[in-house]
Amino acid sequence: MARPLQITDDEILEALAARPEVTSAELSETLGIGQSTAGKRLAALEAAGSVRRTSGGRKAGRRAPDRWAAAATPEVAATDLTGGALGGEPGEEPGDGEETPEPPAAAGRLGRGELGSLVRDYLAAHPGEAFGPAALGKALDRSQGAISNSLATMAAHGEVVLVGDKPRRYRIAEPR
Repeated sequence: MARPLQITDDEILEALAARPEVTSAELSETLGIGQSTAGKRLAALEAAGSVRRTSGGRKAGRRAPDRWAAAATPEVAATDLTGGALGGEPGEEPGDGEETPEPPAAAGRLGRGELGSLVRDYLAAHPGEAFGPAALGKALDRSQGAISNSLATMAAHGEVVLVGDKPRRYRIAEPR
């Protein structure tokens, strides 16, 4: 298939509006661009707030592809793709008097220090119990390796206590 010279962000957003919740592979096939190019462009649009990513999670022990959709920005919500206003009286904001449900929180990347806070909160909610990185990873739906690194750092700072070395088990430190 001949590849187009350049795909604009608007063309990507139009493709997402026509077929919401697509993978980067599906989008690359639709637009005739490489899958890695589609993934990079989607990530850039996500950083700009134009699209949203929903983690694919894990299926049968393997990572499932992330799903992408156009973000519900005020500009997108107020106009359709042809630029026409959506329903309502002139001067009336779309959705006045209606409650819009909040979108579910994505289980995407955490910010700096957020994993440590999740681990600390979980251990604090279960005082006296000891957990290993694998159990915490499963409970928090996060990487066992990242949790292991976080636990080692928190143990060095005295926030958690290593109660068993083989296998490694940690519990929240007693307040001083």
